[in-house]
Amino acid sequence: MENENQTNENQTSDNISKGKEMGQKAFDEAKEATGQAVKALKSLISDPIGGQYETLKDLGKSNALRAGIVFAVIFAIASYLLGHSFIATALAFGGGSGLYFKLIIFSVIPPIAVFALFYLVMKFISKEKEELSTVIYTTGVSVIPLALLFFCIKIIGLSDSILLPAIGIFCISTTFLLINSFLQDIYKLSTRKSVLITPTIVFVAGYVSGLIFQVLMN
Repeated sequence: MENENQTNENQTSDNISKGKEMGQKAFDEAKEATGQAVKALKSLISDPIGGQYETLKDLGKSNALRAGIVFAVIFAIASYLLGHSFIATALAFGGGSGLYFKLIIFSVIPPIAVFALFYLVMKFISKEKEELSTVIYTTGVSVIPLALLFFCIKIIGLSDSILLPAIGIFCISTTFLLINSFLQDIYKLSTRKSVLITPTIVFVAGYVSGLIFQVLMN
């Protein structure tokens, strides 16, 4: 009996040790990814339009992948927080708590849609066959201005008729500029193609996200 108890205790201790090890590893990975995202953001701020290719080259495949995922997660968090404000109102009028789960799903749809469109561009239009990490990176950076917009709406609300439109114009314009820059500098599209494909990516991603939102809310 004592041996059995000792064995159980040893197994429990091993499980706890493995859990701590996995947790520490996950923390280290998240810390490294966040660091790479900050590094990429600093490079982009210093040269947001012309420095896209150099920033990606300096990061390398694995770090670009990490940075892209972090940016996409930031967007999803911003989207969730903004939607939470509207859902709180819906719940006050009898909406179900399942709305929160639907919101989580919806929050990741726009980055997924942008990713799919960038991937199609790389696969069928681009002269340069980039890595999947490049697609994830360009997706993450592209949605960051919109994440900033969502955070601003969450903080200052919709009542500010002067500041909010100015922030909105800045963030949306930056999104268009970043996508256009990616298409030209990284995917090596011509100016004519990039000018046509840039609004197409924004429109299709927004339209698909809107359709899925309607499906989820019904």
